[in-house]
Amino acid sequence: MMKIVFMGSAEFGLPALGDLLTRHRVAAVVSAPTRPKGRGLKLVDTPVAEYVKKGASALLLTPEDVAAPQFVDKLTAFGADLFVVIAFRILPKAVFSIPKLGTLNVHASLLPRYRGAAPIHRAIEAGETETGVTVFRIDDGVDTGDIIIQKKTPIGGQETTPELYRRLSVMGAVALLEAINAVENGKAVPIRQDQKGATAAPKLSKEEGRVNWRLPVEAVFNKIRAHIPFPGSYFFINGKRINIEWGIASGGGGTNPPPPPGTILIANGDYIDVQCGTGALRITRVKPEGRQAMDVHSFLLGHEVIEGTVLE
Repeated sequence: MMKIVFMGSAEFGLPALGDLLTRHRVAAVVSAPTRPKGRGLKLVDTPVAEYVKKGASALLLTPEDVAAPQFVDKLTAFGADLFVVIAFRILPKAVFSIPKLGTLNVHASLLPRYRGAAPIHRAIEAGETETGVTVFRIDDGVDTGDIIIQKKTPIGGQETTPELYRRLSVMGAVALLEAINAVENGKAVPIRQDQKGATAAPKLSKEEGRVNWRLPVEAVFNKIRAHIPFPGSYFFINGKRINIEWGIASGGGGTNPPPPPGTILIANGDYIDVQCGTGALRITRVKPEGRQAMDVHSFLLGHEVIEGTVLE
């Protein structure tokens, strides 16, 4: 049993935190402070902080500045064997170098691919058919440290970000326990990352949600499933923003040459077909601006959508 300090904020780290609390001695859990959220700007805990407050037997710390000397001293005083970081923030060397066995991070990709804040989104968006989790030692770079263990898994052809997120969070917890066991028993064999294979996974922006109909339909579809729930996928019709909740590739209109990208080919029954750069997207579920999500059949009952219209 090892003495560990856990650092994380997102829901992704909860399976691993639960396992650590039952199998090791968790001296403290470090998470981000409460932040105002929503229209009412209500102060909200991170999922990790909420989990601890609901009954986890661990000391919760929510510093504004993890690099503050007083906080570094507090972390040092725990005398932890190991720090574990999952979906937290970039740590200064003064923090990640404290424990004698170093600091481990669980990342939701097969490093060195998809380094950065949004590895799950970016892998789906790129049409990858395989991903996984990597447990590595933190160093001065961003997701550049030596690899302790990796686990692979296929990405389903229609799998969305939330679905893959849940699977990888559980896989990450399993991989972390294996990595800790190897480190504890002196059997870990760190592998240096191949910088030549590195790719980036930058944070998503709101602007990326707007559908680019000039892309091939496969790329549009991948973005739809990658951008759930944020930033979403949307277009404008008659000045109104419409979110695409779901859509798949269809056979298209079959005309040669095809109409301009963004042209509504079919708008009746249970779907709307829209021409893409190549192929067409069949939209089956939408969310009009200011309304609840609905199937296209319900949407068409209350909205005039004219075939041949070119979407904004």
